[in-house]
This record gives sequence, C-alpha cells and structure tokens, in this order.
Amino acid sequence: MSPRQAGADHLEAIGRRLRALREGAELEGKDLAARLGWSASKVSRLELARQGISPADIAAWVAATQGTPDERAQLLGLLDQAREEEHTLRRRARHGQAAIQAGYNTLIERASLIRLFQTAVVPGLLQTPEYARVILTAAQRQLQLSVEDIDAAVATRMERQKYLYSGRRFELLIAEPVLRWGIVPPAVMRDQIDRLHGAIGLANVRLGILPLGAPLELVPLHTFAMYDDLVCVETFGREHRYTGSEAETYAAAFDTLWSSAATGHEARRLLVRLADALSGATNQPEQAPVRH
Repeated sequence: MSPRQAGADHLEAIGRRLRALREGAELEGKDLAARLGWSASKVSRLELARQGISPADIAAWVAATQGTPDERAQLLGLLDQAREEEHTLRRRARHGQAAIQAGYNTLIERASLIRLFQTAVVPGLLQTPEYARVILTAAQRQLQLSVEDIDAAVATRMERQKYLYSGRRFELLIAEPVLRWGIVPPAVMRDQIDRLHGAIGLANVRLGILPLGAPLELVPLHTFAMYDDLVCVETFGREHRYTGSEAETYAAAFDTLWSSAATGHEARRLLVRLADALSGATNQPEQAPVRH
C-alpha cells in the first residue's frame, strides 16, 4: 500500500462537504460542472479528493450551490490545515535540513524581536558547530530524511548567528534540562556551555536559564519560538504557526516563565556548576569490565 499524501484526511473531508453542498442544491455532477464551466470529471475528482483544490475552486463551488459564508470559511480552514501538513512534511522529506535551516534564517531576518523558549536543545542561534552537527545528525535519523546534507545544514545554521550582531533583539530562555540531556558527548556540551557564557555579555541578547527546582506559575509544556508576533511550534512530525490571539497566549506564557529564570551573574554561576560537573564526567577513568 502506498503512503497517504500529507493532508489527505483534510482533503477527503473537503470532498465530502463539497458533495453534500451539491446534493443539497439538488444538482447532478454534470449540472454543477456546466454551471461552473468545468468538466464533469473535475467535479468528481474534487469530491473524491483526487485532484488539488484551490481557494478559488472552493469559492466558486459554494456560490454555485448557494452555500453559506460559514460553509465557505470551514472549507477554507480545512484547506489551510491540509496545506500546512503537506508543506511541512514534504519540505523535510524532499529538501533536506539545509532548506529548513534557511527558512528559519529568513524568519529571523524579517523580525526585530526574536523570543525562544527551549526545553529540548540549545537554540541554534547559540550552538557551536560540533553541537549542531550532533543534533542535526540525530534529526536526520529521527525524521528519516531522504536527503543527507548535514554539512550544508550545519553551515546554514551557523550563518544564522550573524544576526546576533545585527541590531535585532533576542530573548532566549533555556530550561536547565537542555544542558543536562545526554544527547551530545560531555566534551561537546562543555564547549557549548562556554559559548553560552559569551552570549550573556552581548548587549542585544537577554539569556535566561530556567533552573530545576525553581517555583513556576505554569507548566512549561513545550518548546516554541516567536518572531515578532509569529509563533512557531515544532513537533516530531510538523511545525505549527500561530498569530493573533493564539500568539498573545504564547507571549504571556513566555513572560511568566521568564519571571522564574536565572539571568546575569546567577546564570553564569549555574553554567559554571554544570561545566564543572561535565568536566568530572569527561575525566572519569574508564571502568574495567567485570569478569565472572
């Protein structure tokens, strides 16, 4: 069985609603096709989700069947969801990670205020090349990407760091477990922590660490990024984007989490403790195997 197209569920739902509108108007497929100036086969393919549909197609169908504005809005909403799924999954599978990284670079280039909350990895804006390589290699396997472009992806992610010196404002909040996950070797993480030390001194960067054990007013459910008023939430399989009132919810959550963050000298002390712990792990002599 061939894999289902990304967004297929939403496209099939659109097809069912289109058919319901046609039948509600008591029209045969050929009659609706004549009204719209389409072929009868196009009407059939759209109802069966076997052909791509455009917003103009939806508007014409609703008008020809005397559908309501609410029905049109619901159909367009389903189309938006189908396109979101198709765009994200196909982008990752077909274009590789360098293209994904370039897209995030563009988001930063177009924004004046960048806010990131990370519960998984160090933000790409502050990653060392070695750290980035480990993370992107893991993503290559995890997402089963068909394009192997780790070198290009690392280089593109490193290009992003030029924006730290461009006059844009950055507010970067990292949960302490990010610096404790065993995703990268201790030596790589120790160098990464040194990189974070340097970022604390940048005038346009506000760096905070959310310490383990700190009292919190809300649950830090997941990572998210804000580019001015655009919110991006990346999951295992896709990325979701929000604006308007939904984005305002994330902005409020960010401010609430920030109130519990360690910053400045307190953040530096926390980084020193973490680096010392990693140094001990790196210098730990290899234990001889137990023989029975």
